[in-house]
Amino acid sequence: MGSKPEVYRGRRVDSPTVSDPFRLDGRTVIVTGASRGIGAEVARGVSARGGGVVLVARSGEALAELADELPGPSASVAGDVADTETAAEAVDAAEALGGLWGLVNNAGINPFYHPVVETPLSEWDEVLRVNLLGAAAFARAVGRQLADAGAGGRIVNLSSIAGLTGLPNIGPYNASKAAIDALTRTLAVELGPAGVLCNSVAPGTIATEMVEGLMTANPALKERLVAKSPLGRIGDVAEAAWPIVFLLTDAASFITGQTLLVDGGRLAAG
Repeated sequence: MGSKPEVYRGRRVDSPTVSDPFRLDGRTVIVTGASRGIGAEVARGVSARGGGVVLVARSGEALAELADELPGPSASVAGDVADTETAAEAVDAAEALGGLWGLVNNAGINPFYHPVVETPLSEWDEVLRVNLLGAAAFARAVGRQLADAGAGGRIVNLSSIAGLTGLPNIGPYNASKAAIDALTRTLAVELGPAGVLCNSVAPGTIATEMVEGLMTANPALKERLVAKSPLGRIGDVAEAAWPIVFLLTDAASFITGQTLLVDGGRLAAG
């Protein structure tokens, strides 16, 4: 076997993307929660920039439909993100596509809505298992593989402005996203010497299928969300996905340990 490629400040010195740092040619990225919403849009963005994608979600049928529309190489892994076997299978699939470069920990749930004092511990277990333990399981598997390979890489975790505020009635979700930001900073410090850059992206209100359903059922909710935005609107899925794809590229080769707010100024407005 040949020697490991030299890594400088989180990017390979011999990277084929140096002439266009926004490309991902020859690089494979694992995307969890890829069957819809932000995850699916990230997969499309990676593929459009020449990268390979390993799609991970519970629904194998939905993943197959997305894989059919991607222009670049892809593989699908249907399974539970908090299962270490799912993470291991995804890493193997990425290596088979040409070599693992990055991870987007996008899978998450927020199915409950009531005050913390009325939230049973079983609901905490359910949310934290997917949102935090699932992210940790994949970060552990991917981080180990990237560090051992010695060719650098990227990990991007999906956080939320909910982790930076005290939004009522979604305590487990808020706590899981705050923990994701802490996990990201720890990964950045631990994996930085291996050239693996780790960041989180914290979207505000994005028009995913789940949010669109809530707003359709409750038009007044949409009015309140729009009123809180300095831009006078909520974000679309592509606007949340593009910054994530950027953080996977060489254009972000000196950014690590950060939480990037993609909220249309929502937090700045107070």
